[in-house]
Amino acid sequence: MRVKAKKSRKAVELVALVAGGAESPRPCIIVDPKVVEGLELRSFRSEVYVVEEASSITKAYVIPNAVKLELIDDKGYVLSAITADLVVQEGLFEPMITDVTIDMLGIQVVSFSKGLWRHINDPEGIVRESVKK
Repeated sequence: MRVKAKKSRKAVELVALVAGGAESPRPCIIVDPKVVEGLELRSFRSEVYVVEEASSITKAYVIPNAVKLELIDDKGYVLSAITADLVVQEGLFEPMITDVTIDMLGIQVVSFSKGLWRHINDPEGIVRESVKK
């Protein structure tokens, strides 16, 4: 996934966890603070939210409509793109996208355990493998 900051126009490529159980009202990508540095977002307005996870409650900072998310294939071709909120959460081990984001990007999970998926516009029978970190 390519994450492009709308303000600075900087971009980073990330492997994001497709977290179908993570709910959000708007499309977003959840990242740790280091990603914000890479996007050179020095000054921004954020909203603070309480995040209820399966085993904890924490805070997250939401920067509304801050990024363009591009779902890219292994050759760098853009399969789909959306505008999304950038959610910054301390202690996150890997970036992740939520249910709304998954749907809007056209990701269809074939097998979570095997890391298999397809894009909504893929021809019949095409199955992709997730990128390994």
